[in-house]
Amino acid sequence: MRPKGSIFRKNVMAWDLLKSFLTAFGLTAVFHPPLQQTSYETGLDYVIASVYELLGPYDFKFLLLFVLSAIFYVKVIRGYSFCPELKGRAVDGLAVFFSLSLLFGKSYNETGSWSYCFGSAVNFVRFLMAAAGLSLLLSALMGMLGTWLASRRFVGEEEHFFRKHCFRKAFLILLGAYLPFLLLSFPGNLCWDAIGQIEQVIGTGGYTAHHPLFHTLIMGGLIRLGGFLFHSYEAGLFVYVLLQAAALAAALAATITVLAKRGAKFSLLLGLLLIYCLVPVYSNMASTAVKDVPYSAAVVGYVICFALLLEKPERMGRRRFVLAFFLLQLGVILFRNNGLYVVLLSGIGGFAFLLKGCPTVGQRIRCLVFSFLGSVVTAELILFLLMQGLGATPGSKGEMLSIPFQQTARYLQLYREELDSEEKGAIEAVLGDVDTVAANYDPDLADPVKALFHKDADASELAAYLKAWFRGLCRHPAVYVEAFLIHVYGWFDPAVSNSIRYEAAYDVIRQGGLFPNAEKLLIFYYRFAGRVSLLAVFENVGAAVWALFFLTCYQKKRGMSAAARAGLPLWVSLLICMASPCFFNHPRYAFPILFTIPFLYGFTLTTAAKPGKEKE
Repeated sequence: MRPKGSIFRKNVMAWDLLKSFLTAFGLTAVFHPPLQQTSYETGLDYVIASVYELLGPYDFKFLLLFVLSAIFYVKVIRGYSFCPELKGRAVDGLAVFFSLSLLFGKSYNETGSWSYCFGSAVNFVRFLMAAAGLSLLLSALMGMLGTWLASRRFVGEEEHFFRKHCFRKAFLILLGAYLPFLLLSFPGNLCWDAIGQIEQVIGTGGYTAHHPLFHTLIMGGLIRLGGFLFHSYEAGLFVYVLLQAAALAAALAATITVLAKRGAKFSLLLGLLLIYCLVPVYSNMASTAVKDVPYSAAVVGYVICFALLLEKPERMGRRRFVLAFFLLQLGVILFRNNGLYVVLLSGIGGFAFLLKGCPTVGQRIRCLVFSFLGSVVTAELILFLLMQGLGATPGSKGEMLSIPFQQTARYLQLYREELDSEEKGAIEAVLGDVDTVAANYDPDLADPVKALFHKDADASELAAYLKAWFRGLCRHPAVYVEAFLIHVYGWFDPAVSNSIRYEAAYDVIRQGGLFPNAEKLLIFYYRFAGRVSLLAVFENVGAAVWALFFLTCYQKKRGMSAAARAGLPLWVSLLICMASPCFFNHPRYAFPILFTIPFLYGFTLTTAAKPGKEKE
């Protein structure tokens, strides 16, 4: 009879080897379209082929990863001293979510469907095994990372470069890093949205609220002023690009300044500065005329003030702080139409948290008015006056209906013969002919279907459409789920490449760079830099979203309620991303997350190092 200890050790070793096998399987799994039984002469041939497909090629790569995984689990993980609060269901659940994001993303990216996951019994088993292996690995890695972060000290008392005049130094360094790109791309790069906004000011088409009017007037006004003063629209565009680059540099410099005042170590501040200077997306967007740059700068400033307020509610008693917070919220709302939702929804969550710090009714009312409500009312009043003064046409009601429109179009492709006359009429009242809607469906882009939206559709017609949409959901929920997942998976999958360089042509303004072929050099640099793994990770939207999920989990596990709530604007921004037309070639929707997540990590780590941190 063997001793119990020996049995336990053998069971542990067997479990480690199983984890190693699953991990190696998950890292090397190669999926194929489902096998069709009709392609084989006999059922036995189909079964044999299915077994081969399930087993896969266990080659040298698999063997090497199996050995390395065994060493990792047996020699590293078994002896690693994890923080107790950084292990458990929350971390395991997050690891499963990340694994599913990778596998669903792979299936959708390669096949346009979830056939790699649910296409056949063989694919489903392979999917489960790969998900298990990736989940085990990611759970272990996140536990190690969280433990390492919790054990490190990120604040110190030593003197360093950023102790004095931090904002000035960081701002000048950032602007100096961006200036060569601004000069090389003179007068500035343009995206299609910016061209439409410029046309509103210098053209004769009239104004529309489809794009933020406040930003349209600033950018278009500067370009028009350049044409009036210097007979050069290029001069006006370059002035605008300089101003938006300065705004972005100021916002990023403010993150370093705030962390320096919290006692952050030089290494942490230097790391943030290097990210801001070297990761291509920052200089790329600084030199591109687009509303998302000043908007993201405003969001960064808003998140800074939001985090500081939640940490110490008494800051609401400081007039300079209140004024800065108020102006930044105005910027968030005025520089992008959906910025209203960022301020409003995160403000509701922030106010609910702040209530416990306001003992009297009067203090609660002042907190609500001066922290969130006042900016929303003021911004909406400004936009109303601009609309009336310019005679601008309202934006389309269909802008936020990308997901249901995509689901309807996919449903019509497969099951439009099931529609009754009432449902068909309801859909056509909003989107037009059902055959055209089905033909316009593009899984990667909602704009072709959204362009069919009847702008004059009233509330009753929208209600009837939503009723028809719901009936389709009840009949074929899998179609709706799949259409939703294929529309949003890129926001959650770091394997999706989404680096971008807008290359829109516009005859009215000369483009191409300071000298011939300068733009080609820039395009080469940005595309080359996107292939450098470390730089590509820091500008990858899926990686930034993963970082947000992990950070929130870490904050919750460490009992940091205020720091966790400070990420609310980013979570609202993620919802906006999911409601946007697409993720391919449009990572700018996620800039509020991408540009702000480094600061939130710094804010969290400098908070964790402080004594007496708040516990839930």
